[in-house]
Amino acid sequence: MLLGLAFAVFCTGLSFGFSALFPQGERWLAEWQLSHRSSQPLSSSLALVRADEKSSALCGKGRWNLHVLESTFQALHQAGASVIAPMLDVALPIASECGGLSGLVQLAESTKQVGSVVYPGSVPSALAQAAKQTGFVELPLDEIEKIGGFTFNASSLSSPNVPFGIAAVSGSKTHVLAPTTNSFLYVPSLTFQQGRMVIPSYPYTDLWSLIQAGQGEELARLFKAKVIFLYSGSTLNPSALNISGDMVALLHAKLANAYLTNSWVVPAPWSMAFFMALTLGLLGMVFMLDELPPDRFSFTRRGIGLVVTVLFFWGFQLDWLWPLFSMGLAMGMTIVGVSLWKFSRSRSTVQECITEREQQLTLLEDELSGKQHHVRELETQLSVAQQQTNQSVTVIKELEVSQHTSRSQLHKYQDEAQETRQKIERLQEELSDIRQHVPVISEKSSSAVLPVDDQELIEECEAFKILTRDQVVFQLFHNLKKAAATQVPILLLGETGTGKEVFAKAAHALSPRRQGPFVSVNMAAIRAELFEGELFGHVKGAFTGAIGRTGFLESAHGGTLFLDEVGDLPLDLQAKLLRFLEDGGFHRVGQSVVTHVDVRIVAATNRDLQDEVRAGRYREDLYYRLRSIVLTLPPLRMRSEADHILLAQSFLQKCALAQHRTDLAFTQGALDAIVGYPWPGNIRELRQTIAQAVALSSGSVITEAELNLEVPRAEGRREHGIKEDLGQREDAMVLDCLRRHKFEMQATASTLGWDRGTVTQRLKGLGFQALMEYQGDIHAAARKLAGEEQFVRVVEGRLREYTNNLVPRSKKYGSVDEAIADCRKRFRNLPERHFPAVEHLLHERFTAP
Repeated sequence: MLLGLAFAVFCTGLSFGFSALFPQGERWLAEWQLSHRSSQPLSSSLALVRADEKSSALCGKGRWNLHVLESTFQALHQAGASVIAPMLDVALPIASECGGLSGLVQLAESTKQVGSVVYPGSVPSALAQAAKQTGFVELPLDEIEKIGGFTFNASSLSSPNVPFGIAAVSGSKTHVLAPTTNSFLYVPSLTFQQGRMVIPSYPYTDLWSLIQAGQGEELARLFKAKVIFLYSGSTLNPSALNISGDMVALLHAKLANAYLTNSWVVPAPWSMAFFMALTLGLLGMVFMLDELPPDRFSFTRRGIGLVVTVLFFWGFQLDWLWPLFSMGLAMGMTIVGVSLWKFSRSRSTVQECITEREQQLTLLEDELSGKQHHVRELETQLSVAQQQTNQSVTVIKELEVSQHTSRSQLHKYQDEAQETRQKIERLQEELSDIRQHVPVISEKSSSAVLPVDDQELIEECEAFKILTRDQVVFQLFHNLKKAAATQVPILLLGETGTGKEVFAKAAHALSPRRQGPFVSVNMAAIRAELFEGELFGHVKGAFTGAIGRTGFLESAHGGTLFLDEVGDLPLDLQAKLLRFLEDGGFHRVGQSVVTHVDVRIVAATNRDLQDEVRAGRYREDLYYRLRSIVLTLPPLRMRSEADHILLAQSFLQKCALAQHRTDLAFTQGALDAIVGYPWPGNIRELRQTIAQAVALSSGSVITEAELNLEVPRAEGRREHGIKEDLGQREDAMVLDCLRRHKFEMQATASTLGWDRGTVTQRLKGLGFQALMEYQGDIHAAARKLAGEEQFVRVVEGRLREYTNNLVPRSKKYGSVDEAIADCRKRFRNLPERHFPAVEHLLHERFTAP
């Protein structure tokens, strides 16, 4: 092992030396790393203002009108700009049309008065002395050996050589982060070729129009607390690089942004890179060697693999620039060296193996000869025994008597075995009865280990108090995460008690507004005469006794407003809510000024809003405003049995903990009752039922009777479970037969002894179940049913046909209930166990945008 370590160190050192002699490979991989880095973060404290050649601010190519510039400084200072950084070239003497010497003096006085102006180092001394700070425009830029972009080493930021962009932000009130001495800024050359400006940029003509119009509030909105770079298309173009004045300004702005956001490129330390390369080489060597004992080999491989994984994650979290060429070369050289060493050893090992096999063959031949001799001796003994048997008639009679005795004993043992079976059956019946009254092992201790992906998804759901093992709810949570990242309203539909507020809070926590407030409003609980005051707020004196109050909308500014029971809002109040949703503004009661707030709307209702719209009880325009993204929560009865048990165990644990009773558990009978009950009140009813049972129970277990549910008798539940299990087995048998016959209906029907129509209905039912499981994704459902890739297209075509037949084009339904009733008439031969899937798909079809 020490020899292998020494060899890995030698290969690592040799690879780093080779990279130093031939650096081109390292440069290629460095270019790949830099081109795949995450996008540079953008500071909100920067703004660019560009004056074109025809602007009134210029009096020649690249020359600024000093009087106009003075007015610009004053206006931006009054607007609250943090720093004003004009990239101008003032050469003496100054032409009269540019302001002359008097303009220079007035500009210096204005600069001193403003106090937050940063000039290039090339301006006259009068301006430089009046400025807060100066910086040079021509940067020490060079290309990193054709690496594909421009770089600027952070060590060049030290005084007195301060670039103009760094001087601007270091003079602002914004907190900045200093880079390390070996870090550098990387700007891809594509940025200079295409001129992409991700930093906000404004034409000077728009700025000057706002100044002349006296739009102070608009100026403050655009430029308050910002560092503003003023420049023109011919701004101080450095001769070292063939780039435009726009690119000079953009480069300084990017330097300022990198300084503000600390987005510098940091090369990995040489020692860390060498250690990582050595570890990779050792990992490759351990995988190639098989000399170690199995337990030691597995431990060594896992240990080195764990070290590599931790170092890679740690290193790439730090966003270092790694010498991938040297590291890969070290690993490759180590693996090749070990392979050659193994090959040289294998030749001598083969000859040793041949000699060993010849010796084994000789031993086997000797052993075979001895066994043949032993066989001959046994044959002789057998012959003697046969002669003795023929001569001993008395012995034969004794054997017959012994045989009769043995038969008698056999019958006796058979009778005893029958009695034992009957005892076992009685004990099993007693055991089944006992199971109804003994605690059930907790799900966490008895459940099997889930796959890593499912476990991560479960933990993510539980972080937002969503307890489930149901694929439908998992898909719903996945859609909620995507919806939360947007700013459009979310409409949550579902029966009472299905957890709509829990999903609303999860949408807020998953959104960019998670740091803002979450305000929940029950629309059905607000009286009509108090609606405006509660939602919009009122000012002092708005009515008798009014002392001023902030409404729900203002309270939710910057966050999320949850409008619960939005379907119960009266018609006259719907118009007031719609007005706010259209323009984002409202009037406080007693105030004529419009107030604007920034809120994200999440609404919920247990009503069918489409029916309400058709009945004239709900405004259609408000409905379409709210239904940008619609998510339908399934009732508890349509969720899996695992969800029933999971929720019940969670509620039991919380209720028992609240009463300081940690020894409570469910009996099997209680769990069967929970799974079999329809729960019309959904999760809320389940929680209240368990809380009542915990409060009234006196023992250490919760029985079926203590739940106080109207459920069928145990025999009825067992019969229902048997029928359900038989139905599932029958579905599996039909699907297996379809796959064997390549989904040919007639061949499958002949094998099963059915008619073609029955097989079609069974496949249709299986298709509806798969479509419900995969949220209407036809391709995913077809892949599950097909089993093999060659049948996916055939099954996908049939599922598409079945989906279209759910709501035929020739029929118009007034509600989802009419569609369900019609499907029950048209699908008379469809097994009843598949109709919940049909109802689910129709609900999704009618509530989809």
